[in-house]
Amino acid sequence: MDLKTLNRIDKLRRLKSRGPKTPKWLKPYHLLFFAFLSIFIFGFIIKMLEQNN
Repeated sequence: MDLKTLNRIDKLRRLKSRGPKTPKWLKPYHLLFFAFLSIFIFGFIIKMLEQNN
């Protein structure tokens, strides 16, 4: 095997081990987004419980 194919195999192995890549637009804000979403859902559940009583 020549150097080119070895490099290609190594690159593929490295890409596989990295796991799923998060999209660039999601990276800085995903924690904030999940926090707001969970607060919203929590508030909605509380409202529904208040209405039932």
